[in-house]
Amino acid sequence: MSWVLFQGTKRGHSPLLISFTMATIASGGLGVWFLRSLSPPPIALSEPLPLANAVKLERPLPRRILDGRDPLLATVPKKAPQPPVAASTHAKAMLPPVASPALQPVPPSQGPAPQVRVAIARDQPQLIVGTAVATAVTNDQQQVMTQLAPSQGVMVTARGGVLLWNGQPLAPSLWVRPHNQFTFVGDKWYRGVVRLIAQGNAITAVNQVDLEEYLVSVVGSEVYPDWPMETLKAQAIAARSYALAQMFQPASRFFDLGNDERWQVYRGIETEWPTTQAAVQATRGIVLTKSGRVIVSMYAATDDIVRDVFGGRGMSQTGAYELGKRGYNYLQILGTYYPGAGLSQIRTQ
Repeated sequence: MSWVLFQGTKRGHSPLLISFTMATIASGGLGVWFLRSLSPPPIALSEPLPLANAVKLERPLPRRILDGRDPLLATVPKKAPQPPVAASTHAKAMLPPVASPALQPVPPSQGPAPQVRVAIARDQPQLIVGTAVATAVTNDQQQVMTQLAPSQGVMVTARGGVLLWNGQPLAPSLWVRPHNQFTFVGDKWYRGVVRLIAQGNAITAVNQVDLEEYLVSVVGSEVYPDWPMETLKAQAIAARSYALAQMFQPASRFFDLGNDERWQVYRGIETEWPTTQAAVQATRGIVLTKSGRVIVSMYAATDDIVRDVFGGRGMSQTGAYELGKRGYNYLQILGTYYPGAGLSQIRTQ
């Protein structure tokens, strides 16, 4: 991937989407009306709520980040349910007696961001797909196969490796590219391009999106948007580094990483917030590197999970929260959890 270069301050760095028809028959002055349904009725889509309108922070996040039962990137053996514990209680046990040196700062990138491919649905028997504006649906050869009407969902299924659009076979792979708008897949709205892929009788949906736009949702899915801004910045850099490392070693030929705790949580525009956008923008293009390579920056909800699953190597999100409350900046937070690493800037050729 020669389109990505790093420029840093530490060590050497190297390049990286029903109508009804009414037939009228008139005979002997008697009109007989036949109503025939040619395809399924319209599927109502929820209205997309872009970031600019998401100004309230009291909406609860689905991910239970504070109780230690939702680890990122790994499965933890099941334990007896425990009552939720405040973040500070977890964090106090994991903070080091002496903070590691802060990482050296790197200016945010001003250039374009690479595109990341995220599997937002895998092995699904059917998916509802729609767009906010009229959109052409194309195959892999960029031929227009059908059209999506604004705000009307279509049921997509698969049979024998071919996608069926409201029951009509179209192609093994279809692309939905709404111009500067959102695409609805399953039950969420997403930015960027969506590719639908038939795999036998199941469907995989892949969202190809600007890495920085992707991160605004990831940060809002992984931590609470009203956490300290310096903690949000540290989370943004850790999530960007993890995503970029996966782009160098993609999970599949179709996608780089998934959208759940096995990778990092991504819920489209529903978890975009003004604060998470600000954190991503302030750290645009900055990643963690070591020995000239972007690191796979593991992180999880608590110190216990980091220790048990990652051998103690990685960031505790509740610990980062506590450090942010104490006035640590993102350079000090990252230096605490990723000792020996440096910061570098992504440059796209």
